[in-house]
Amino acid sequence: MDLVGPKYLAGGFRFYVLDIIDTETHYAGVYPLNDKSSKSIAVALIDFWKSYSMPDFLQMDNELSFRGSNRYPRSLGLVLRFALSLGITPIFIPPAEPWRNGIVEKFNHNMLKHFFSTQKFKDLQDTIEKAKEFSAFHNQNHRYSSQGSKTPNNLVSKSNKYKLTKEIDLDKSIPLLEGRIVFIRFIRSDNVLKILNTRFKVSKQLSYTYVIAEVFVEKHVLIVSQDNKVYHVFPFTMPVDW
Repeated sequence: MDLVGPKYLAGGFRFYVLDIIDTETHYAGVYPLNDKSSKSIAVALIDFWKSYSMPDFLQMDNELSFRGSNRYPRSLGLVLRFALSLGITPIFIPPAEPWRNGIVEKFNHNMLKHFFSTQKFKDLQDTIEKAKEFSAFHNQNHRYSSQGSKTPNNLVSKSNKYKLTKEIDLDKSIPLLEGRIVFIRFIRSDNVLKILNTRFKVSKQLSYTYVIAEVFVEKHVLIVSQDNKVYHVFPFTMPVDW
C-alpha cells in the first residue's frame, strides 16, 4: 500500500489517497481520506480486506502513519497492531527507495494521470464515490502483460480468497501478542541500523549492504540477518498494551 498526497480540491480542501494493490492479481482499491491518521488508514484496509482478501504480507514505505509515533516509537501504531492481530506480516522497504514498491508506485502514476487529472470533484464524498468507480473499472478492464494480459478480476476468480469476516472495533485496545515486522535496511559506513527511532551498532561486515531486520513481537527481540545468516540478536522490548 502507499499514501499519496496531500491533494487539493477547489477551494483548498486538503485530502489524501491510500492505494492498495495485490501483487499477484493487481486487484486494487483507491481510498480518498479526509486525513492520513492511522485510524483512517485502518478503516480503508478493513474495507479492502472485507471486499477482496487478506494478504500474508503488507508492504509499505516508512510513512509515520503506517509506523505509529515518533514520540513512542516502540509502542507501535494502530496499523501495525491491526495487521499483526490478523496474522499479517508488515514489511517496510528502505527509506527513500520507492522503486521497491514498484507495482503500487506505477499504479499511483496511472491513478493520478487517468483519474485525478481528467475530472473535477465537488467534495470529498464525490471523490470517494468516483474512486470506487475507478477501482471497479481498473479491476474489470485493465490488462497487465505480466499477468498474461488478464484483468485483475480474471485472476481473482481463480485465486483463493481469505476475506476479513469478523467485525473490528478500532476504538478498542489491540494488544501485541505475536507476529513479526520486517524492515529492509541499507547499512552505511557508520554501521548503524535504525529501527523505529532506535539505533543499533552492527558488524562492519555489513557496511554498504542491505540487511533484513525482523522484530519478533512475542520474544521482544530484533534479529538482523543477510543471505539467511544471522549477524545480531538484539533485545527489543515493546509495550504489550496500547
